[in-house]
Amino acid sequence: MTHPIDEQRKQALIETFEAVAAGYDNPAQRYFPFCADRLVTFLQPRPGEKILDVGTGTGAVATAVAQFLLPGGRVTAIDLSEAMLTRAEANARKMALDNIDFHLMDGEAPEFKNNYFDAVSASFCLFMFTDMVAGLTQWRRVLKPGGRVIFSSFTASAFQPFIDLLLDEAAAISGEPRDVHAMPLMDAAECEAVLHEAGFTDISVATVQLGYHLAGPAEWWEIVENTGLRMRLATLSPVQQATLRQRHLDELASHVDDKGLWLNVETLISRARAPGV
Repeated sequence: MTHPIDEQRKQALIETFEAVAAGYDNPAQRYFPFCADRLVTFLQPRPGEKILDVGTGTGAVATAVAQFLLPGGRVTAIDLSEAMLTRAEANARKMALDNIDFHLMDGEAPEFKNNYFDAVSASFCLFMFTDMVAGLTQWRRVLKPGGRVIFSSFTASAFQPFIDLLLDEAAAISGEPRDVHAMPLMDAAECEAVLHEAGFTDISVATVQLGYHLAGPAEWWEIVENTGLRMRLATLSPVQQATLRQRHLDELASHVDDKGLWLNVETLISRARAPGV
């Protein structure tokens, strides 16, 4: 039985990503396509393969992978946000890719037959699942024996010190207890553990740096407003959000150097195989 709180949280996630979809491909958030390129490098997709991309968002991974599957291969891209899928479909059309199928679907319960896909990819979404092991077990179910799984997650140092500064300021403005910045899969040991518990083999985790210099603090705020970080602002009034923005950007000015504002996007890329081969 699904817990009501889990369903409420999932609905809040859907609403957040519906709201940020229009700005998700913002150049300030180029770590998404950067990560997609790394996932492709590690995954090594081959012509003719069938790939499931979970939590496809605006299709960064799906479009990157699809180019390597021709002739004969296809990507099945799923997401819970209709707005995200609309953007993803538009991006695929711009790239003249006709080997991607898009579906509104929950990545925790993919509605596909057993032993169907050659690989499952997921960029920055598994840590949002209500039950990661159950979700991974479903991914293993739809994989062929020996099929590959690959996913990315942020380390604890990603986006620091900016997130801690943001949460400190938000708490000071709201008068509420400070939010804790913690999410699953921030260390390699946990990534390995959930894959092992879900029945995968040949597990490995690599650390990669996807960071770059932003032009300045205003670009960081674009990331806050156009990603899941937006949920951190949900309890603030519009006036409080405006105050937070001004104070936070003023504080970040001291972090700018001659190259701009360095954005740390340290990322874990976890890989494994379904048993059977």
